[in-house]
Amino acid sequence: MFREEVLPALRHARPKLEVLYCPENGRPALDPVLMAGVTILQFMEKAPDRKAVEQVKLNLGWKYALDLEWEDTGFHPTSLVVFRDRLLDGEAERIGLDAVLNRLVDKGLVRKRSKQRIDSTHVLANVSKMSRLEATREAMGVCLEDLCKQNPEGLPEAWPSWIERYCETEVDYRQLQEPARMIEKLRQAGEDMAALWAWLETQPELKERDKAKLLKRMFDEQFELQEGKLEVRRVQLAGCMQNPHDPEAQWSSKDPSKKSQWVGYKAQVLETVGEAPGEGGQPTGQFITELTTTEAVASDLAGMKTALEAQQQVGLEMPTHLYADAAYVNGPELAQASEEGRELIGPVKSSPQSKGELYPVESFDIHLAEGFGTCPAGCRSTSCSRVENYDRGQPMYRLRWGSQCRDCPLADKCVGKGSIRDVVVTPNHDHLQKRRREMGSEDFQREARKRNAIEGTISELVRGYGLRKTRYRGLAKTRLANYFIAAACNIRRWAQQIAWLTQVASAQAA
Repeated sequence: MFREEVLPALRHARPKLEVLYCPENGRPALDPVLMAGVTILQFMEKAPDRKAVEQVKLNLGWKYALDLEWEDTGFHPTSLVVFRDRLLDGEAERIGLDAVLNRLVDKGLVRKRSKQRIDSTHVLANVSKMSRLEATREAMGVCLEDLCKQNPEGLPEAWPSWIERYCETEVDYRQLQEPARMIEKLRQAGEDMAALWAWLETQPELKERDKAKLLKRMFDEQFELQEGKLEVRRVQLAGCMQNPHDPEAQWSSKDPSKKSQWVGYKAQVLETVGEAPGEGGQPTGQFITELTTTEAVASDLAGMKTALEAQQQVGLEMPTHLYADAAYVNGPELAQASEEGRELIGPVKSSPQSKGELYPVESFDIHLAEGFGTCPAGCRSTSCSRVENYDRGQPMYRLRWGSQCRDCPLADKCVGKGSIRDVVVTPNHDHLQKRRREMGSEDFQREARKRNAIEGTISELVRGYGLRKTRYRGLAKTRLANYFIAAACNIRRWAQQIAWLTQVASAQAA
């Protein structure tokens, strides 16, 4: 199947691959289609570079899939490294996924406009998890080692002590358990970083080196000047560097309680949704249309927009129905989907309940277009005014019920004693109100369950292809790897579908 379907798809992308060929020292340039095919097979079997080249040399199955002669001796493993670098330089990191998707569209297995579902998962960085002290000291050590290779002149007097402290000595792990001692060590590291940067200011060429810039970034994120005195920041800045060996890896958490934390990136997975459930034992006929990799601190809403735009750029249209969880559904998104004639299906979060108010906003029937609302007691609001919310950067609407609340029998359950009730809502509250009422119906719950299968897809990507932890460092290389993971998953699903249809046809013929 790989030879008959995937290789022709890659050959169709040859014009773009031609400028990304992988030359070898003293040998002719390697076929870019071969390199792309090997890379896809490599991700299908979670094989490192050396193992992949060994398979090309010795595995007849790989030779047949790649349309190679049996005596082919392969190539050097570093050729795969160069090929991936060429893909990044040419902004062609998704060429494998696009080639497979185009073939699936031509075969009618993926529609250009279809129903889809979306969800996100975290991707661990390929670096060790460090404390603030360890990361700060490591940034200092990395910078010093890089500067030593340049043989600089006019070194500061503290240079030998810095080398001993940050390049030849490790922190006693017991110091990390004592907050006061750790802060003391952090402050010392900050003072040394400030002194080193002050010297680098006098060295224009050294100051522009990557490791020197990482040192300055680490200093700015971890320390601040208060009344001319260097102090450790009490709260770390969002998106700050966690490990100088992968400065793009960020810390993030899945929930406000911060029980689930990670350092790395985030992946948004888009998958097609079938019109009807498959038969028992039938492999899935759905395919991944996009696997967008973003910073760990990026919101799911921003990730969804990036993923939808990315698949539109390669010829796929906006989905007619998009199934998602509450992280992707809010008033503005529902309003935009309604304007564009598509469905965004998923629950919305409940409105926050103010202190002393027993009836939440959901208990009120709001009609913003007509400018009034009805309370749980059936009373109509007396006023509806527009107010500016500078924190959110959008207008809000306040509905008030006035003096009629004082004699209301539900006052104790609504506003408490001696006050009147007002409700503040967003301009898209009508869409939120409609969705909250739909959420209680069996039809909506049955339709929303179509999103659940994306959890199994993410599990498949994690267990079968290593999506949970990236094998490379940096956002660009992680994004490239995840696109090849999506291509590998689609190919395997396609092969399973062909095998099942062949089995059914054989059974019917018998």
